[in-house]
This record gives sequence, structure tokens and C-alpha cells, in this order.
Amino acid sequence: MKVDIYKSVSNAHKFISVLADSDISNVEVPDPDFAKLIFDRASVDVDADSEIVADIDSRGYHLHKVKYPIN
Repeated sequence: MKVDIYKSVSNAHKFISVLADSDISNVEVPDPDFAKLIFDRASVDVDADSEIVADIDSRGYHLHKVKYPIN
């Protein structure tokens, strides 16, 4: 599966992955840190057996937190 990754504008430690080429405006996340997003990476390959794929299949997105901001 290929995913697109977006970064939270208000929290540089939070990212969201969605199915590549998805309309991110249709994704509703209860965490207000994901209200405004910046596009980060396109068409990233992820393992079909990963938690990312399972979350996208069930919720339409996968949330990531990183300890240090990724530049």
C-alpha cells in the first residue's frame, strides 16, 4: 500500500498517514492538532501487514507521534 503523510501545523511531533492520493479534507480526526496539516511525503510504501494499513482500512487514517520533529 502507498500512503501520503501530513504533519500537524500546531504540533511538529504529530503526523497522519492516509491512502495515497486521498482527499485529506474528508478525514475527520478527533484530535484538534490535526485540524490544520502540511503535506510532508507522497506515495510512501508501507508493509501490507503493518498497523498503518490496518488503521487506514478501519478508520481511513493512521496517526503517528515522533519524539523529535522530522525535518
